[in-house]
Amino acid sequence: MAEKYSDKLKDPKWQKKRLEILQRDEWMCQSCYDNENTLHVHHRRYLSNVEPWDYPNELLITLCENCHNLENEKIKGVCDDLIGAIKDKFLADDIKRITDGFLKLHLVHAPEVVATIIEWTLSNNDIQYELKERFFIDMHERLHKDKNNG
Repeated sequence: MAEKYSDKLKDPKWQKKRLEILQRDEWMCQSCYDNENTLHVHHRRYLSNVEPWDYPNELLITLCENCHNLENEKIKGVCDDLIGAIKDKFLADDIKRITDGFLKLHLVHAPEVVATIIEWTLSNNDIQYELKERFFIDMHERLHKDKNNG
């Protein structure tokens, strides 16, 4: 019989991983910065056939009990909204390229800063136009460089 998920969270391997994440996050909720209340290590998403302690660290985050509950309440609806919005604008191959970009994304600033920048970029036509122009200039320069080197 398969071991229950709640039992896996009692395993010493999970407890070690949990402590590692709590220490990385300085024993503080990464959403509201609370360090007084009960802390949970939250899985940003679940992976099939992966034990809790085998998750990559970037998929784990420390949240206080309140933020953890709020995250679990909100995430399904927010994800459904995001998927719907993307499907309204793009086809599958486009969505694949967007997904690949997010998988390669290395956050050099706090997630809330990056999320705000992405929102700002997506909602500002002037910025989109500027980015498109820079993209084509960069593509032209790369093509020119490749022709000269090849």
